[in-house]
Amino acid sequence: MATKTFLLKSNKSPVSFILQSRDTPTKRLLYFDESKKKNRSLRYASNQQSPFQDEQDENAILEAIVFEDGILRVDDTNPVLYEFLKLHPGNGDIFYEWDPAKDAEERLKNEELVLDAKIAARSLTPDKMASVIRVFTGGNPGNMSINEMKWEVMKIAEEYPEDFLDSLDDPEMAVDDIAFRAFKDGYVATRNHGRDVHYNLKDNRKRAFSVPLNETPEAAFSAWLKSEEGQEFYMYLVREYEA
Repeated sequence: MATKTFLLKSNKSPVSFILQSRDTPTKRLLYFDESKKKNRSLRYASNQQSPFQDEQDENAILEAIVFEDGILRVDDTNPVLYEFLKLHPGNGDIFYEWDPAKDAEERLKNEELVLDAKIAARSLTPDKMASVIRVFTGGNPGNMSINEMKWEVMKIAEEYPEDFLDSLDDPEMAVDDIAFRAFKDGYVATRNHGRDVHYNLKDNRKRAFSVPLNETPEAAFSAWLKSEEGQEFYMYLVREYEA
């Protein structure tokens, strides 16, 4: 007997999770039928041949759909439940069908990505390692030994392999790094409860720009340095750090 397995997407699967199994006026459960060009109500009834409510009779027996420890197994003797799950709006969002071959392929791809990231991490210069640490963790690598930086970068490469590899070829990473360092080193400072960023130089304490709503001063400063308005100060900072 063939069995299909569905898994909850959350990493913290509850002991039992009850999936919505019917359309109601207050909690809709609809599927857009392309052939009919309309939304159709879904309802799981164990004694019916269709997951669509408009194709079910008045004797429908409704049953709960329960994921135990994040897992739901569907035998091929219950094709209507399988079809219902495939059409469910939560398919791919709340839960997904487990495909062993695809899962193995994805795990292999991820392992290869992590390996590539770690190999790349081993070749980084101390300056580049420091930049990676600052951008990914917000930490201060100035207080770390070379081996501590190598260990931290290896952890970053393992946890965020794709982002890590992308960052190595990202010219904007250098700007992000300098923005972070400039804040830490006091070349700029915030005022007005973090809403304004000011130059913090001996001969210049003027306001540079205002921080947009829902942005951190550091992120806004990095974006400002990449703008035409901030280019001159960016080049000043580059010269300071290269000196």
